[in-house]
Amino acid sequence: MNLRDEVKNQAKSLGIDLFGVAPVEVYSEYLNEVKRRMDEKSLCLNDYMIDESNEKFFERLANPAKTLPSAKSIIIVGVYSYDENSDYKHCSKEIRCKTARTYAYYPVVRRLTDGLSKHIENLGYKVESGQNIPLKYVADRIGLGSYGRNGVLLTKEYGSFVALRSIITNLPMEPSSFQKTDFCTGCNVCLKACPTKALYEPYKVDPKLCLNPIGRKEDHISIEMRKKMNNWLRGCDICQDVCPVNRQLTPRDIHPLAGFDPEHHESHTDLGGLEKCPEALELIKNTYPATVRRNAVISLANRSKNREKITKEIERNMVDMDKELKEYFSWAIKELK
Repeated sequence: MNLRDEVKNQAKSLGIDLFGVAPVEVYSEYLNEVKRRMDEKSLCLNDYMIDESNEKFFERLANPAKTLPSAKSIIIVGVYSYDENSDYKHCSKEIRCKTARTYAYYPVVRRLTDGLSKHIENLGYKVESGQNIPLKYVADRIGLGSYGRNGVLLTKEYGSFVALRSIITNLPMEPSSFQKTDFCTGCNVCLKACPTKALYEPYKVDPKLCLNPIGRKEDHISIEMRKKMNNWLRGCDICQDVCPVNRQLTPRDIHPLAGFDPEHHESHTDLGGLEKCPEALELIKNTYPATVRRNAVISLANRSKNREKITKEIERNMVDMDKELKEYFSWAIKELK
């Protein structure tokens, strides 16, 4: 058995669902496309939730050798993230907040990738695991999946619900060359369903309008945008929910490592310990961080049922808060009356 097959078998034994090997090169086409998008929509790094001081972020992402100078291979792994907790049918009735599904599987793919990295290190090679390459772009190039018009990677077995991670290593392996298949039907249903029109053209996303970064950042949220957030606490799955490729997915068993892990995942900040669809009325209490309280009260303001009860709970929790957060609470009360 060659080393590539050994590593692939080890990945499978760990519970990794997707495995592919990509070449180490400068992904200049990706970098050029990012620059075109930024110019097209006058975007800055902060719009991508990247610190402005990290001005070389995309240049580093496009060049694996900047992460590991001796790199000879890139391993891309993925874990199926659509589980039994992905049923949002009763959220509105139960006054619960929705959270993006795949976030809960970042800890899963991280732990499994760490296990695979350890195996490669034991073989005598160096590794750098993380999200150090343009994962969707590279996965699309080798045929591990293909872009959907919502800008998300689609796969044959798991649709777009996959949590991805990479291992850059000096272990030499032949790159994968899967049969290239375009899983997107070209129906444009995702573009039509996007509540903010963040999907302004096929395969193009404006991060300034996407509910995913909007709900995660501390920036002020306009009244117009608040009303479009519905009951999303963090992130958004709308363009994935309506995708025909995802309609026939069978939910997986809940992985024991699935959940929120703020220590290792920036996108989980303020979500540690929260259940999949947390109770919105609970989240407006002052025991929770400001961004969680803000998003929860926006969610409550967008409800049409139990208005009197919700209003009383919001008023009861308007103590010891700063002016900015109080504005969201006051706005919610006006919306509910």
